[in-house]
Amino acid sequence: ASQGEKLIFKISTPMVLVKLGIVLLIGIAMIPHWNFSNISALPNMGSFIRDLFLTMPFTLFSILFMQILSPVNIAYRKIESNRRIATYRAIRVNRIAYAILAISILFFAFSFTFTLNHEQAMLAYKQNITALALAAKVLPGSLIKIMTVLLNIFAILTAFLGIYLGFQDALKGIVRNIVSRFIPVEKINERFLSVFVCAFSVISLWCLVMTRMSIILLNQLSAPLYGIVGCLIPGYLIYKVSLLHDLKGMAVYYI
Repeated sequence: ASQGEKLIFKISTPMVLVKLGIVLLIGIAMIPHWNFSNISALPNMGSFIRDLFLTMPFTLFSILFMQILSPVNIAYRKIESNRRIATYRAIRVNRIAYAILAISILFFAFSFTFTLNHEQAMLAYKQNITALALAAKVLPGSLIKIMTVLLNIFAILTAFLGIYLGFQDALKGIVRNIVSRFIPVEKINERFLSVFVCAFSVISLWCLVMTRMSIILLNQLSAPLYGIVGCLIPGYLIYKVSLLHDLKGMAVYYI
């Protein structure tokens, strides 16, 4: 990996570990406050299935790190001469990371569910109160408040760095593809390309902030594109490209 990527990984690693530790600690701290009577009776099957399908994408995407997959694969290919071994190592790391995320976040979510009653949950929904703000109210002491502040800060920073790595990789590929039509690939200055991508990212973010575009509107515009690029196109390629036919199955339809 480049020096910049190594620096990003060195900065992100301790922040990610702190985030994971805080999520687990808050979930464990809520165990004494669990009350299984907070789980009300299930609604009718029609409403239950509807709500399940509406909330499932949010649940899955909250623990998804699709934007970091390509940089991870490229990093392993740089350190492994055998591409099959590099692919195996990248897949293994992704599976372990996803399992850790899924278990930790589901435990965190269930801990909240067992701790809060229906009235508290509805009040939080109406007042747009986050789960971390509720945790600070339910659990005594200032330590929880400090942990929630750290979690918020580190969550924003690590999310940005992870998305930046994916964006950088994609933009470099687009620029290489365009420039290679005019000059040989070997003559492309990789250092200049990295600086250009970094500068373009900063300027784009600055322009976005200056326009004061609504984040909700931005999400509404980007969500369909994210779904098409991240889910529909890979599924289409699996059924159209012969080399990917071994990946066919129910998982593709589910995605």
